[in-house]
Amino acid sequence: MPDLLTLAAMKAFTLGRRAKWKDDVDLYFILKDYYCFKEIAEVATLLFGDQFSKKLFKIQLGYFKGINYDEEVSYLIPTPPSEQEIQDFLINVSVEGL
Repeated sequence: MPDLLTLAAMKAFTLGRRAKWKDDVDLYFILKDYYCFKEIAEVATLLFGDQFSKKLFKIQLGYFKGINYDEEVSYLIPTPPSEQEIQDFLINVSVEGL
């Protein structure tokens, strides 16, 4: 089982390939509470080399058109953030590169 940073890097790599809302939610919590954009991008680059693009990851974090919502997200907290809160946060990370 990969550690959280490796898992985040794997989600960053797949973000533009499968566009699932659950990946955005996972990245929201990881970026908000554990690791910054730079740390995730560095590990993704180590894992996937030239197949990973930090620039594309940054763009994909703030792009929500065509996202697949089929898989239900199970939150472990009593009051989960709204879809808009998650999108706003990820857009901010995308713009700021935090």
